[in-house]
Amino acid sequence: MDREVVVSVSVRAIGYDAETSTLEIEFCDSSIYQYSGVPKEVFAGFLDSMGLNLEKTDLKYFSEHIKGQYPQKTMRRPRLNLFKGVLDT
Repeated sequence: MDREVVVSVSVRAIGYDAETSTLEIEFCDSSIYQYSGVPKEVFAGFLDSMGLNLEKTDLKYFSEHIKGQYPQKTMRRPRLNLFKGVLDT
């Protein structure tokens, strides 16, 4: 899946396949996860939460609207342990 680089302190790139409703997220620790069945509105909300802010609103949105809400597939494990507890399932 093609991913686009985003401006964020937590996320490096995001991809979305509208045909399969699959969201793919590459975090700054180099981990990549896919989430299936994600509505386009949730993807749009996640994009809207991006930015270089210390509140990490993107991780908050991720935790509240994506993590644990949709089936997750690990595409690549983290190289660093930057988000311990946030991405654990």
